[in-house]
Amino acid sequence: MHAPAFDFDAVVRDMPEARVGRGLNYAEKGWASLVECSPQGVLAHVLGERGIAFVVEVSAPDASDARCTCEDFADTGLRCKHVVATVKTVLDADDETLKDADERLPRLLDMLEMEERDDAFALVERARRDPVLLRELEGEAAADA
Repeated sequence: MHAPAFDFDAVVRDMPEARVGRGLNYAEKGWASLVECSPQGVLAHVLGERGIAFVVEVSAPDASDARCTCEDFADTGLRCKHVVATVKTVLDADDETLKDADERLPRLLDMLEMEERDDAFALVERARRDPVLLRELEGEAAADA
């Protein structure tokens, strides 16, 4: 297994129905991009309606430990639609998708090191928390492959 054992009902318990619905819509649209995924936790970049990607981290089965960089989460500390989208994306993913997410950053690091980038590790660490940088680096790596 490449992901935490999320309990979707526990994740959405006591959440406003509209928030859950928007999160499910984000997941259905493919707006949650899994960056890291292992039994210890998930890191995802989730695109919002305004085109801004937020960073979500979650590992507890009920997402009680979730964190998101969105304003709603910062203001309330409550699980947001981006957390719902992340959990739903993980639950709907097949094993190959989860394995690919688990290997995403190590693969990027390997590609940057093959380019003999002295800053490869630092770039990958920054890209974990910077969706725009991650897309740029992966685009460069794909173009060079």
